[in-house]
Amino acid sequence: MKTRSGYFRLGLFIIGAVATGVLLLVVLGVGNLFRPTVMMETYFDGSVQGLDVGAPVKLRGVTIGEVTGIGFTHARYELDVPPVERHQYVMVDATIRVDRLGTGDRVPTPEVVQALVDRGLRVRLSPQGVTGIFFLELDFMDPALRAPIEIRWEPEHIYVPSAPGTVTQFIEYAERVGRRLDALDMEGVVDSMQRVLENLEAMTRALDVARINEETIALLGEFRTSAERLDRVLSAPALAQVPEDLGTAAVNLRALSESPRFDETLDNLDSAVRSVERTARGLETTLQGHEHDFVTILDNLRVMSDQLRALTEDAALYPGVFLGSPPPPRVEDGEGAP
Repeated sequence: MKTRSGYFRLGLFIIGAVATGVLLLVVLGVGNLFRPTVMMETYFDGSVQGLDVGAPVKLRGVTIGEVTGIGFTHARYELDVPPVERHQYVMVDATIRVDRLGTGDRVPTPEVVQALVDRGLRVRLSPQGVTGIFFLELDFMDPALRAPIEIRWEPEHIYVPSAPGTVTQFIEYAERVGRRLDALDMEGVVDSMQRVLENLEAMTRALDVARINEETIALLGEFRTSAERLDRVLSAPALAQVPEDLGTAAVNLRALSESPRFDETLDNLDSAVRSVERTARGLETTLQGHEHDFVTILDNLRVMSDQLRALTEDAALYPGVFLGSPPPPRVEDGEGAP
């Protein structure tokens, strides 16, 4: 009898625990059902390996939704387009909680979302640690560097363009570097380097190393001699006396500048300069309007100088002129003596 009552109580406990769990699930589920959400879609022109349904969607690290679907764009929008002309984009659908966007219960309109996209709002794949699992991250980037990919249809839900993730960019850079390395002629580069090394070795062998060593030693000896001469010059007593002489000259110059007679001398010099200036201005005023008279005086002086030179020459030839005897008559050119 006691065993049956124990089983009965155990059954009631299990039933109560299950009912409580179901009730909690219903309450939490109903709460999520009544929260306003909005559907968002984005497209990736590349692999989304590591992204699964249920992965979180974050806005600058804050979870705002989760991934609800992963497929191809041509399965929804390009059914009537030939397979060879379809875009091979990967389409990712996500549910975004409106209350996490800071807009209250208002669902953001396509115009508001487009304004955010114009400011640089993009979606990219981000890794969760080193596990190889990715999630969607929304962030603002430079719209000039992250232009949206080309689409030829009208999105069914709110559309936010994608941008390459960090891992994707690293892989693209590595592939780009690999392609450039493949394009390089590595054998030609190695051959060129080998030829350069051979030329350097030949040039080294052609150098007269012994002569270079001798010239280097001689140059070092000259440097040593010059250094010794400079040291003797610097250690000379006369050079040591130069700072003291400079100090004495500075003291004398300072005493001269502070002397009252120095100021008086400067004043006299200033007065003399002004007097010279006044004299020059007066002379300039006197000369103005008498230029012709000065020219006449200069001409007369020139004539007097010529006459004086002729008289001097006659006196040198005929000294009797100074005693009153006239000079002999001049003989014209081309005529004989009388």
